[in-house]
Amino acid sequence: MGKRTKHTHIESQRFRTGLLFILPGAILSIVFVVVPLIMVIYLSFVEWNGISKHIKFVGLKNYINLPEIDGFADMMVSTFVFAFGVTILTITISFIVALVLDKKGRGRINRNVMRSLWFFPSLLSGAIVGILWRIMYNYNNGVINEIFSAFGLSPVNWLETKGVTNFAIIVGNTWAQVGLCFVIFLAGLQSIPTDLYEAAVLDGASSGQILRKITFPMMAPSITINVVTTSIAAFRAYELPYLISLGHPGKSTLMITQRIYFYGFQAQEYGRASALSVMLTLIITAISLIQLVVLKKREEIY
Repeated sequence: MGKRTKHTHIESQRFRTGLLFILPGAILSIVFVVVPLIMVIYLSFVEWNGISKHIKFVGLKNYINLPEIDGFADMMVSTFVFAFGVTILTITISFIVALVLDKKGRGRINRNVMRSLWFFPSLLSGAIVGILWRIMYNYNNGVINEIFSAFGLSPVNWLETKGVTNFAIIVGNTWAQVGLCFVIFLAGLQSIPTDLYEAAVLDGASSGQILRKITFPMMAPSITINVVTTSIAAFRAYELPYLISLGHPGKSTLMITQRIYFYGFQAQEYGRASALSVMLTLIITAISLIQLVVLKKREEIY
C-alpha cells in the first residue's frame, strides 16, 4: 500500500511539473490565437469602423455581400493561382535540389556551401525579397531584362502584363520558400537506410526504378509536411507578392490578404475585413484537410 501511495505521489508530481512547462505556451496561445480568432468571428457579424462605440449587428450580411467587393473574382482567382503555383513549383524545385545535393561525388561544388546558398533566401523577410524581385523585374534596367537583351531577346513587361505578373510573383515567392522545403526533403533523404539502395543495385534496378520504388515512397511523410505547410504559407502571403506587383495590372494580382488589410486598416470596415479573414481561414482549413487525407492515404499505401 505504501509503494502504491509513493508511486501515485510521483505521478502527481510529474503531472504538475509537466503542466507548469506547457502553461506558458498555453497562455500565449490563448491570448494571441484563440481570443483574436473569437474576436474576428464576432466582428464578421457586425458593422464597425474600429473607433466608434456603436457596433451594429448585421448577421450574415458581411458574408452575403462579399461577392459584391470590387474585383472579388480577380482576387479569388489570383489567390488560388498564386497558392497552387507556389506550392507546385516550390515542392518540385526543392525536391530536385535535395536529390542533387544529397549525392556525393568528385568534382562537385562543396555541398555545404550550396546547401547554405539555397537556404539563405528563406532567412530574408518578405519585404526585402519583394523589393529585390521588383527591382530585378524592372522593365527598363532590371537585371532579368538585361539578361534577355544580352541573348538578343525582347524585354518583358513583368509588372504590368496580366498573366505574366501572376507568374512573376509566383517565382519570387518560390525563391523565398524553396530553402525550408529543401532542408526537410534533405533530412528525409538522409533518413532512408542505405541498405535499401544497395539491395536494389544488386538486384539490377535502374536509377529511375530506385527513385520510383524506394525514394518516393520513403519520402512520403516529408512530401506531406512540405505540401501542407507551403500551401498554407502561400495562402497567407501578403507583403512579398504585394511589394512585387502592387496588385497590378489593375487588380489582377491582389490577394485576399491584401483586401483584408485594405478593408480593416484603410477603409475601416472591420466587419467586411473580418468576414474575409474567416473566409480565408475556412479555405485554408478545407484545403489543408483535403491534402492531409489524400497524402496520408498515399503514405499508408506505401
